Amino acid sequence: MKKEIVRMQEELERAFQGSAWHGPSVMELLSDVSAAQAAARPLPAAHSIWELVLHIAAWDLVVARRLSGERVETIPETENFPAVADSSDGAWRQTIETLQANHQNLQQAIGKFDEAKLDEPLMEGMRSAYITIHGAIEHDLYHAGQIALLKKAL
Repeated sequence: MKKEIVRMQEELERAFQGSAWHGPSVMELLSDVSAAQAAARPLPAAHSIWELVLHIAAWDLVVARRLSGERVETIPETENFPAVADSSDGAWRQTIETLQANHQNLQQAIGKFDEAKLDEPLMEGMRSAYITIHGAIEHDLYHAGQIALLKKAL
């Protein structure tokens, strides 16, 4: 029988890289997005694709830090939904690389987590590791849906 940690890593990987039953993963959706498309605002009151990607990357890092024992309750708005200062192709490639690196950091943090402690709060006043990891998976999927809609609106 597979360990629960491995199953959660696989679920996160499907949400991020592909082979998810629900539809395209985050990276599948981003595979054909240009810097100009990522920076565009087809829905004026919504975040851009680029801002969503930065947001996903930020929260992957937060969850990895939490799983590694650091108490991170929230992050400043400038990190939560950072403004896109440089909308060049190079900056977009760097954003995607950061997203992938933060995803890998999260995968590694999950892999190192003691499965026997999954149902325990990460720290006093915080949710369990199990809920936190599944929250990261759900977070990727939630924003993948937003990215898909923004792509249709372009």
